[in-house]
Amino acid sequence: MADRGDVAGQEEGAVRSASAGASDPLVARAQARVGSTLRDKWRLDVLLGVGGMAAVYAATHRNGSRVAVKILHPGMSTNSFVRERFMWEGYAANAVGHEGAVKVIDDDEAEDGSLYLVTELLDGETLEERRMRSGGRLSQQEVLLVADQVLDVLVSAHAKGIVHRDLKPENVFLTRAGQIKVLDFGLARLRELSTSTNLTQGGGMVGTPAYMAPEHARGQSEEVDERSDIWACGATMFCLLSGRGVHEGRDGTELLANAMAKPSPPLAAVVPLVDEAVAHVVDHALEFSSEMRWPNAGDMQQAVRDAYERLNGSPITVAAKLALGEDVPDRTIARVSAMGPAPARRVPTTARPVMLSSGALSSLSARAKKAVIGVGGAAVLVLVILLVAGASGHSPPQAAAAPVSVPSAPAATVAPRSSASVVALSPVVAPEVSFDELAAPPAASAHPPSRSPTPGHAHAASSGTPSPAASPPSQCQPPFVIDPTTGKKRWKLECL
Repeated sequence: MADRGDVAGQEEGAVRSASAGASDPLVARAQARVGSTLRDKWRLDVLLGVGGMAAVYAATHRNGSRVAVKILHPGMSTNSFVRERFMWEGYAANAVGHEGAVKVIDDDEAEDGSLYLVTELLDGETLEERRMRSGGRLSQQEVLLVADQVLDVLVSAHAKGIVHRDLKPENVFLTRAGQIKVLDFGLARLRELSTSTNLTQGGGMVGTPAYMAPEHARGQSEEVDERSDIWACGATMFCLLSGRGVHEGRDGTELLANAMAKPSPPLAAVVPLVDEAVAHVVDHALEFSSEMRWPNAGDMQQAVRDAYERLNGSPITVAAKLALGEDVPDRTIARVSAMGPAPARRVPTTARPVMLSSGALSSLSARAKKAVIGVGGAAVLVLVILLVAGASGHSPPQAAAAPVSVPSAPAATVAPRSSASVVALSPVVAPEVSFDELAAPPAASAHPPSRSPTPGHAHAASSGTPSPAASPPSQCQPPFVIDPTTGKKRWKLECL
């Protein structure tokens, strides 16, 4: 077996789960790419899976479109054969020209030299995942519905001279819309261009042993053709129906040897209750000699449709689409950590004062409390000036003018107690006022003193607006008391 087959064979086997984490160095390295951007275009959002050759991500283009990005591992990108095979996948898949073949949108080389392909993003599960979720086997109806769509893709591919060469349950994907997609045309050979590439020359053998036709397992690449894909399709149906491979072996070497030399067992010998027509479709596809198999994918597809109608009494064309189970998650959704930090919350500002209760004041930060005290003290000072001016019969200049609007305080603005007008005040140096006194409601508010108009405030009385100077002189002359302990003035709040 050629060395190139050994290199490509590293992708065989189960795909590593993206949740394997740091326990798997290959997954850990692939996970480290999440959040990065390729060529300033493709941001990698979620790691979907890791294989021996490449890692697959859900990604977002800078214009917002969602895609899948398949990145060749850095170590593999130095191998010329692997690079050629990897890049060939995009050209082969797009050449099929069928909606069941995954469209490749872009191909390029990442900043670290790793090759990558950009494809349409699929949401759903592979047939292997579906089989395992269903207990190891799928029903005959499901398998026939799947085979019909897979063969429809092969009809289109074979008509273009393209042989898939690696058809298996892991490479058949069921979308949430109920459509089958055939994945990984990386091993495909385009007949008319085979002379211009070394991809399949030199006796190289690539593929998955459990799904290799005998001629493929023997490394006879010149004999691998459309009927080899038919064998692989039959092997896929065999596995989905029986829960095991066509051939069994203790390791890859024994499995490959059995595929080279042993004929396939009849399906009915492994699945006794299988319908005769279904068994005929599978057994005929798995004939040891390629000349004995279905001659083309179209004939096998017709046999699948006949078996379905025999089994269900209605044509497959009117069958309901396959549906995903409710327990199948959407793994393409970007995690918050992958999308980057959430944008900073924008706090709306308002020019309208707000009334803060004592409970609200007590919950403020120290800096906010200082701001509130400063603004509140300024309000007290202005009201005292109005008081004194009113008592002397003089009004300060422009006292009756429109409210003055100035920038609001950093935290919150305390509403003035007077209902006559609302005044927004800039922070000023305020006299020392007890915070508790400022927060508490005025003691006189429960029983407001009787107010009578004075000659100097006839206009205020006639308008129905109480005057700050209407407080009894006996209580508010002077409007403060001196604290015997500190010697500082404390304003009488009932006089405000």
